[in-house]
Amino acid sequence: MVGAVTGGIPKYIETFSDDGDIFTDIEKNVLSGQSYLYEEPLFLLSKEVRDIGSYFSIIKTIASGRCKQGEIASALEIKNTNLPKYLNTLIELDIIEREVPVTESNPEKSKMGLYKIKDNFINFWFKFVYPNRSYLESGYTDVVMNKLKNSFISNHAAFVYEEICRNVYMRKMAAESILGFFPDKIGRWWDRKDTEIDIVAVEEESKNIIFGECKYTNSPMDIDIYHKLLQKKDMVTWNRNGRNEKYVFFSINGYTERFHDFAEKNDSIILIQA
Repeated sequence: MVGAVTGGIPKYIETFSDDGDIFTDIEKNVLSGQSYLYEEPLFLLSKEVRDIGSYFSIIKTIASGRCKQGEIASALEIKNTNLPKYLNTLIELDIIEREVPVTESNPEKSKMGLYKIKDNFINFWFKFVYPNRSYLESGYTDVVMNKLKNSFISNHAAFVYEEICRNVYMRKMAAESILGFFPDKIGRWWDRKDTEIDIVAVEEESKNIIFGECKYTNSPMDIDIYHKLLQKKDMVTWNRNGRNEKYVFFSINGYTERFHDFAEKNDSIILIQA
């Protein structure tokens, strides 16, 4: 939980208590004007760019979930052609990155690109602090805390969990021979109709592919997630004929008994609780 807010930066982590409630720490160390973290992104970006308002508006828009270039331009009411210079600068500053579906053969020319904020703390700050500064500076911290508590998991922590599953657990499993092959690429996949798969890992030469889903929820994952994944994976055209398919699932709160039983009888399914 702390890493989802601090981005794993030691200096930030030090401000959080080891055994305290995460929301108490957030209120004290991020939402308070007395804390240096309250204005940290403003301080960092002001050292790099002049037109800080434009850059902040772009980052805020991406944090809100509008990640396509056209969506960002539309939200800010600017010409699409005026946006790349700002986006490229933010990429050079390592604040955002452009992501394409993992199966794209020519990522640089892909028209499926989405922009995402790389750092967890900056992402958190632009979701929960920057849009609510007027409330915080008027003394209505409790209002902001209520909003934060209601959406912290679904709007932030769940996405951080997905990133950890893709970039940490999947690579660890590959190294430990749990996946059965060493993927050339691990990422996520989506199409123009907004169908999305949390994890897709491919090995070009052998035509091995893994499809996966990650769930950060209060209840165990049930078998319906597997059946929904079966429907989505058929939309992925990568080596559709003759590929070797496996499925991996990550759940913070485990799995139902019937999903466990089903997976035990199916060698192509891997269940991970982490």
